[in-house]
Amino acid sequence: MNNDLGYGPCLSADEYEKKIIALHSDLPPSPSREQERQTRRLELELAIDSRLGVDFPGSKRDALWKIQQKVEKKRGRLLFKYLLRKIFSKSLARDAQSLAGYLVQEYSTVLNQKELESFFGQEETRNPSLPIDMENLK
Repeated sequence: MNNDLGYGPCLSADEYEKKIIALHSDLPPSPSREQERQTRRLELELAIDSRLGVDFPGSKRDALWKIQQKVEKKRGRLLFKYLLRKIFSKSLARDAQSLAGYLVQEYSTVLNQKELESFFGQEETRNPSLPIDMENLK
């Protein structure tokens, strides 16, 4: 995929998929927290390479990683609510949608509009959301 953002070529969908599979294939059955953290970082790197370009600046990559770590903490709280979904089903859906908006908003502090749309897609940038099946939350 050619990209007009000025950050070099993007990984093709096939290249991205092969690299993601290889990344996870190399993990032990029970990875350590550090291995999981490194894997999440490499997943972000591959997402950047496929959506923004392989020459995307390191300083911006580092800034997105810091945001991703903040989002991970919020995701942990969301997982807790999911486990207790009988009690939190309505707030779980609201919080999941809020998390999607938060992620796009935080990324917008690093990425310009064109980069955001390349990373998330135009519709997702305008209306961030996660697919929530309310029936399965009950």
